[in-house]
Amino acid sequence: MSDSISVRQGTQIIPIVPNVIRRHPALAARGLHVEHHAIEATDFPEREPQQHNFFLYTCPAVQAEIKSPEFSGVRWIRPGALWVMPQGCRHQVRFEGPVEGVALAFDPVRFDDLVEASGGNSSMPIVQSLAASPPKIEHLMRALDHESKLPSTHDHFGLECIATAIALALSQHARAIAAPPKAGSKLAPKQIRAVQSYVDEHLEESITLAKLATAAGLSSFHFLRAFKQSMGVTPGQYVLDRRMERARSLLKHSNLNIAAVGIKVGFDHSSHFTRAFHRAVGIAPSIFRSNF
Repeated sequence: MSDSISVRQGTQIIPIVPNVIRRHPALAARGLHVEHHAIEATDFPEREPQQHNFFLYTCPAVQAEIKSPEFSGVRWIRPGALWVMPQGCRHQVRFEGPVEGVALAFDPVRFDDLVEASGGNSSMPIVQSLAASPPKIEHLMRALDHESKLPSTHDHFGLECIATAIALALSQHARAIAAPPKAGSKLAPKQIRAVQSYVDEHLEESITLAKLATAAGLSSFHFLRAFKQSMGVTPGQYVLDRRMERARSLLKHSNLNIAAVGIKVGFDHSSHFTRAFHRAVGIAPSIFRSNF
């Protein structure tokens, strides 16, 4: 299993681009890949993606010559364009200028599992395309890019939630999954208590969307929708809020140093914890502690 978005080029498996600005290798174990790419004008020979890859262009318009079975020719690629590249789709491209954007890829088995668990049709083929992104998907892709820049816990739970929401939106757009009713379903009180208990008992550990969905007895897609309807926030924001609340308590009532407090709430790096705490609370953890 590769920890990066990759392509087959000739007989080699290589990263899809030579210059990755940000990558989150820990997500690869969950069949997810989130990267930020920035490249200069370049010519890529024919290659085949090894995952289902979705790339949102965020740079100024650039001209590109593309050759693929689905579409070929010279075209302008503008900000907000989404290139959908399913596993195995052949293409070659020459970019006439710099290109930058956010890339999300799913291992095919993971993507199919998400669709099937929600009662969708995973046999519906994903077709290579390059067009203006639907507004909801563009919004989520930009949110993914923003989240990837923030200090994160070792489980990257926030990124996983947004990536899964994108998979849901893409599947609904392609009609592989039925659109949810406008009112939306909610979690039962028993399900809410089960999820809250699981989160509070595992703040120091790796929390995944699959584990929370299992606690509620739902698929990941259904859980995402129902949790937001019930709690008013995404699962990612809820878990972060609980981690920050636990951190405030530990800073007030324990003798643990700052790094140890960070570890207790899921942050491997003290600097990431300090930045996340400052962003959530408004002051650094050391200053917060000195006030008590």
